[in-house]
Amino acid sequence: MPNTGKGVLVLYTGGTVGMRQGPQGLVPASVDEVFGQLPASLLSGQNAPTWRSLENPLDSSDLQPEHWQQMAGILAESYEHFEGFVVLHGTDTMAYTASALSFMLQGLSKPVVLTGSQLPLGHRRTDAVHHLNSALEFAMAQKDNGEPRLQEVCLYFHNKVYRGNRCRKNQASGFDAFESPNYPALATAGTALRFDEQAMDQGLPTSSLRSLSYRPALDSSIASLRMFPGLNPALVYGLTEQTGVRVLLLEGYGTGNIPPTPALVEALRAFVIKGGRVVALSQCVGGFVDLERYRSGRQLLDLGAIPGRDITFEAALTKSMHLLANPSSASGDPDHDFAERFGQSLVGEISLGSENDPNDA
Repeated sequence: MPNTGKGVLVLYTGGTVGMRQGPQGLVPASVDEVFGQLPASLLSGQNAPTWRSLENPLDSSDLQPEHWQQMAGILAESYEHFEGFVVLHGTDTMAYTASALSFMLQGLSKPVVLTGSQLPLGHRRTDAVHHLNSALEFAMAQKDNGEPRLQEVCLYFHNKVYRGNRCRKNQASGFDAFESPNYPALATAGTALRFDEQAMDQGLPTSSLRSLSYRPALDSSIASLRMFPGLNPALVYGLTEQTGVRVLLLEGYGTGNIPPTPALVEALRAFVIKGGRVVALSQCVGGFVDLERYRSGRQLLDLGAIPGRDITFEAALTKSMHLLANPSSASGDPDHDFAERFGQSLVGEISLGSENDPNDA
């Protein structure tokens, strides 16, 4: 599909990349303050990008779902006018935003590359300029036929491009702040840009079948609970009773196991009986949820829990928000619809086969 736009749009949302010192610590700078610290090549000239900014740039820890909707709206309305997009974003919630945008902007045939930095532009050792320059290169990279090399929501950091809904922040202060534990990097930046064609194609429709589907609706009626020895089952009731919670993300041990505590099982059963959905995740960084392996996992299957496979927490959260707000059950059964669609790979966020599962090797 040929591009109908020209150049790259950079959307500045705030974050460390544009932080300045305030009376109580670092605070987001305005886009004009960011301009004052950027190299001239990023502001003028034939290949300079077009710039837009959120009205109120954010520390990414302040970010809420309505800010994802603002970003998605700007990208959707600008989609036909540019070849690619770069989103400058804080690192704390960048993986959440990348996941959310992947569900809100399905069917992309152009790249949306999120990036940021661990040190502000004004710092002498900042990683911001390198990340922005490389993100722009990846956003403009084309195949021989003129199609973009990347055609999805991505995250670029420390010389690697990750599928946006497959990565997570794993370092609070190191330059290699992100990882993609269950999926290979899509591309790397060295002396040249190198692409993994197999990783880019897997889990996405072919280019000829892609058409932007803008779905901004989100429902944040979600809670999460991490298993730990000594957990009081009353926590389940506290999270789910009279709170409006519709989905509980349950971070179990190993392959998704929970202790066979009768009170805990009954608390989860009560939530499911009332129409709640339980998504079984793992506290482990890598590997797959497999609720059929151990008795402690099977009890979750018996309750109707949905195995999260190898999905990240960030993708599970934003996918749940997306599915709750965008039901599409032909049968009129929203509970079945959610479970069925959560088990599907919508935008490459989950592996459906066992080829990447080390337990099956």
